[in-house]
Amino acid sequence: MSNNVIIRKYQPKDAQECSALMQNHFRNYATNLSEIARKRIIEARTTEYVRSISEDRIIVVAELKNKIVGMGALKGNEIRHMYVNQTFQKKDIGSTILNFLEEEARNLGLSSIMVNSVFYATGFYLKNGFKIIQKTQIDRHGSIIDAVLLEKQLK
Repeated sequence: MSNNVIIRKYQPKDAQECSALMQNHFRNYATNLSEIARKRIIEARTTEYVRSISEDRIIVVAELKNKIVGMGALKGNEIRHMYVNQTFQKKDIGSTILNFLEEEARNLGLSSIMVNSVFYATGFYLKNGFKIIQKTQIDRHGSIIDAVLLEKQLK
């Protein structure tokens, strides 16, 4: 499946689809979070939010038949905003996005990248060569979320 997917850098016209992808994830799949946390995050993941974060990080999208089915970002040495539409998960789209971001990190001269992953996504990062550093918590729009800090050395 990933052969049909185009990975490209974010463009301002992508903001609405990226926002919808994020909101859909938290609305339907982030069931480990409380209703309050999910509501706060969904309300914060607006088109304007996507536009604002695009100013200080590299965002890439996965496009299939002119529809955005996944996205990811690199902010400094941290992977952020990794989302793949549930219908397209386990088809290597997430790994393809991650590989693109790793290449961007190498081009920036970074020797490693990190990610704060929610527990249910940790297996994805382990499969892609990350190592667990520690369990941690992250603040997302006023909600504290249990997470795992992982790191990958870049060669």
